Amino acid sequence: MSDPLGGLAQPRQPPSPSVHRAPFTPTTIALLAVLGAVFLAELVVGHDSSGQNPVALLQMGSLYPPAVRDGDLWRIGSYAFLHIGWVHIAMNGYALWILMRPLESTFGQAVCLGLFSATALLAGGASYEWSVLHHASAQAAGASGGVFGLFGATVSVYYRLRHRIPPEAMRAAIRVLLINLAINAAIALSGFVDNAAHIGGFVSGIALGLVAPMAVLPRRFWHAPSRWLLVASAFVLAGMEGAAVARVLHPRARTLRGPGVEAKVRDLLVPSEPGLAVLPGVMALQISSEQEPLQIEAGEDSLRIGERTFLRQRSSKDGVERTLLATAEGSGRLVLEFECGSPLCMGALAESFYVTAARSLKSLR
Repeated sequence: MSDPLGGLAQPRQPPSPSVHRAPFTPTTIALLAVLGAVFLAELVVGHDSSGQNPVALLQMGSLYPPAVRDGDLWRIGSYAFLHIGWVHIAMNGYALWILMRPLESTFGQAVCLGLFSATALLAGGASYEWSVLHHASAQAAGASGGVFGLFGATVSVYYRLRHRIPPEAMRAAIRVLLINLAINAAIALSGFVDNAAHIGGFVSGIALGLVAPMAVLPRRFWHAPSRWLLVASAFVLAGMEGAAVARVLHPRARTLRGPGVEAKVRDLLVPSEPGLAVLPGVMALQISSEQEPLQIEAGEDSLRIGERTFLRQRSSKDGVERTLLATAEGSGRLVLEFECGSPLCMGALAESFYVTAARSLKSLR
């Protein structure tokens, strides 16, 4: 260029090298922030710095099959926001950061969030169905169902763009995918992980990744419906997490029914069998109706709960406390047995659980 004031021409400057900057991916960052906030809430609710308190996990929406059967359908999605310890959330957070950012750049923010949400929901459904078929009742939590969904979607992206990616880059990408698959397969075989959720997320991620709209490819008639499906999935997942938060703030009693007997139990005790409600690994409460008559003698340990008088027997063995309550009902008796193996429900704390049930205990005959 010449000097506009008539001076000598300025020497041409060599072009400055362009600086490659990673695209801004706000959806990935926001999702990681939400997972981090929920994990901190787990620590506060559970009063436990390890993040492995089973009570906090159940309270905040872990995927616990008996609770789903009892009506907590929102657990099919809310489990994806919870994690069992620092290592768990660190691994899932790192995998989410690696997988979701390029997918957000490829599919766009709404579709990418929908891919995570839809696969997390389908992974939760797969986990629940597997537990029903195999009569399992362990708690499940973690974003890995959705993470595996993003993994499957990544496979679909490479397939759909196979004619646009240089052979060397494609081979390198396939090698990385196979290595990651091998690592995850080894973890699945050696550790206590929810393989049903992982497989469900991965397979659904491949399927949804094949039909999701992608800006660099021609539009197809199925792209609009698939976009709406994925966006709706994000709203459904958010709604399920909202239901989990509402339950933490406003817990409700559950109805426990057994042969000829019924009672209300605290929200933490989940009906798992007729007449039996449990908090896995922590406590159990059982109610029953017996034909044997009850006579409370003077001096025996008895207490008045509501309109009934209960005979109480307490014992402790091997770190487990047991409380047996019995009250007269016609010519027979109603029996309530409470068992606790954790400081969370021992001593005076036990009364808040069995008194609630005893107050509402009634015969259905």
